[in-house]
Amino acid sequence: MINFEDFKQLYQKVEVQHYPNSTPEKIVISVLVQTYNHEQFLQQCLDSILTQKTNFNFEIILGEDNSSDNTREICKKYANQYPEKIRLFLHHDENKIKVNSINTGNFNAFYNLFSARGKYIAFCEGDDYWTDDLKLQKQVDFLEKNLSFTLCYHSYQTINKYNQVISSIESLKQPKINISSYELTNTVHHPLLLTMCFRNRLKKVPKEALEVVNVDAFIISLLGQLGKAGYMENIKASFYRKHSKGIWSKKLRVKNLEVKAITYQKLSTYYNRINKPELGDNFSFKASKVQKRILWIYLKNLNISQLVKSIFTYST
Repeated sequence: MINFEDFKQLYQKVEVQHYPNSTPEKIVISVLVQTYNHEQFLQQCLDSILTQKTNFNFEIILGEDNSSDNTREICKKYANQYPEKIRLFLHHDENKIKVNSINTGNFNAFYNLFSARGKYIAFCEGDDYWTDDLKLQKQVDFLEKNLSFTLCYHSYQTINKYNQVISSIESLKQPKINISSYELTNTVHHPLLLTMCFRNRLKKVPKEALEVVNVDAFIISLLGQLGKAGYMENIKASFYRKHSKGIWSKKLRVKNLEVKAITYQKLSTYYNRINKPELGDNFSFKASKVQKRILWIYLKNLNISQLVKSIFTYST
């Protein structure tokens, strides 16, 4: 397990720039916002957080990942306007962590997580936004009263870049029930981070969590070791954005499955390493199922070279 200092020693090649702020030391909840090339959407995201009505202090930890558009300037504008709310971290390309030759936002995400001072944590990516101005108050109140729950979550809807609601299998699959510790740990159910609020107990994380493209499943499994999840039907749905460029082609669908398989493999490695073989076997089985789906897609499309390459990769 690695803490913040270990993390910086391992991955920080260039020191992160901390933008000036005047946020209070005592914070009840930290809202983590990770942003990259979100100039079209970021203002809507930040406004939806800043308009939250609470009887406690909260901070926005805004991690800007060296965007190629105007995102960094928007971040600075908001940090200057709300220095009592926003802690802005300006990141460098040299620190980006690659997984399977893919540049990820993992350094940004975990730098935000380790920097959080709140008793609780919420997430909102820079292209998503909330619609309930009492979301944070309701979620904190729930966790204060229900100590056996490690997190709470609510529903969401998927939208496109024009703010139009679109059909989404993922949002339909998100359950509207309380989720047991076992189900969270084994990722039987997978609440979207956008909808979650959880206790700030992840002071250390496994190194394997830095070695996946999508860290959501890892975070949820780790939180499942600490308690169960409560569903809150009294919070309006948040909006999760899918850009038009994200529409799956056959090639991207396979890439997404490969990302999922790697995540399950790393979860299996982690749980086996800490002597929890049942969990290790469970995630190894999940990885194998995803790999079989990938092989079937290659076979169906007569992509023999990729089929042979994948068979060799999965068997070693």
